[in-house]
Amino acid sequence: MIEFYHVSKTYNGWPALHDVSFKIGKGEFVFLTGPSGAGKTTLLRLIFRADAPDKGQILVNNRNLLHIRESEVPYLRRMIGFVFQDFRLLPKRTVFENVALALKVSGVPEGVLRVRVAETLGAVGLGHKLDAMPMALSAGEQQRMCLARAIVNDPQILLADEPTGNLDADLSGEILELMKSANARGTTVVLATHNRELLKRWRRRVMRLEQGRVAEDGCPET
Repeated sequence: MIEFYHVSKTYNGWPALHDVSFKIGKGEFVFLTGPSGAGKTTLLRLIFRADAPDKGQILVNNRNLLHIRESEVPYLRRMIGFVFQDFRLLPKRTVFENVALALKVSGVPEGVLRVRVAETLGAVGLGHKLDAMPMALSAGEQQRMCLARAIVNDPQILLADEPTGNLDADLSGEILELMKSANARGTTVVLATHNRELLKRWRRRVMRLEQGRVAEDGCPET
């Protein structure tokens, strides 16, 4: 599903990733961890094709990201949901409109769109907040709204960059449960976090980055 072969990426002379290789299979749930500046966000951005590597090859669903045209990038991103750490909500659009945007871009018919958005918001506990404005929501509600926006299109891959970084333990657990549900339906999940408690509580494959390199990769011992 996701394959990196000797990938390196440098920003203004700073090596964000260096000679990174790994494979993530369809339906896996992988924690991406490491200290700040280790390269976690860069790795996610490369999968999403927000950036391109300086060296190496990246395959997503058997498509080589170096060989796809710019016009094909939006179609690639339709199969990928992304939960950003800083939410990136549209403050002048309602909760419903924020979540519906991904479906509108994909050309989903209005009737189908309304049903799917309502169902997804209901699944994340925001079915009663359809007409609310994002800034009227709590931090936990905003993060659940971001997750709804990421999964409403039923993506094959779900990427999350520190989705619980601003939440307490209980809300973090709720977000992780929702991601586990998406994973149980077949979505491949890659979640970047530096929260060690999550790694202990949710025993999944852990890929640890240090200074842009893969330092460890495997499932924790039980």
